[in-house]
Amino acid sequence: MQNKAQPTRKPRALFWAQTAVLFCVLGVPFLTAQATEPQPQETLAPTRPALVMLAKIAAAGASGQFEVAEQFFAQGKEAGLSPLQMYEAVLNLLPYIGYPRTLSTMSRFQKVYPQYIRERSAGKDPQPTEPWREYAVEEWGKRGAQVQQQLGVGGPGREEFARQIMLLSPELADWVRYDDFGRVFGRAGLVLLEREAIVIGVLIAQAAPQLATHYRAMLRVGGSDELMDTLLEAVSGIVGEPAIAASRRYIAEARTQ
Repeated sequence: MQNKAQPTRKPRALFWAQTAVLFCVLGVPFLTAQATEPQPQETLAPTRPALVMLAKIAAAGASGQFEVAEQFFAQGKEAGLSPLQMYEAVLNLLPYIGYPRTLSTMSRFQKVYPQYIRERSAGKDPQPTEPWREYAVEEWGKRGAQVQQQLGVGGPGREEFARQIMLLSPELADWVRYDDFGRVFGRAGLVLLEREAIVIGVLIAQAAPQLATHYRAMLRVGGSDELMDTLLEAVSGIVGEPAIAASRRYIAEARTQ
């Protein structure tokens, strides 16, 4: 992302195309296909303590503080989270922090809830809740488009924007829709506001400029400026001050646009 003190001289279309790839890598939604009607999220609204704990778990996992993540898993029920919600929170980390840290974070969840997988599968060997063959071809692509629409990416010129992403990297364009937003974000167990709290915790820990885009998505699915400030404050004791300062700057800039 370009620093404001160094204005870009690149053509506008190329600039946005390159920016899109950076966003794709961190999971920012883009409409790469015609979105269908979004699925309703019929569940109780998440509480503030639950959203804060999800952000803390995410920030600890993203920054490699796995013992801290284990402590948050132990405190999760007090914050109103079920083991299912915390398990899904760890799965949601994968597109943003990769397999090594996601697996390490999951191992800490299993230390706190060692019976979770066995209890979920009634004593049988755990099976994927959404088997690849049944879901990959149609369901994840359809859900990915729905989630992208719910998070608010689109508007005038989106066809040209999507075309630029496809020209730059058709693989990333498909992976974001099918894998991140279809396979991961579209799963049951968490509503979109909870999933955005998780992603925001990760992006604060990474001091990632894409935090501004997820801040706007969070507002669209029921969040608020007050919640954003609360999440920043909540993870300030987990990540370093430079990351918090950068994150505050990204949000401040987003609020002026």
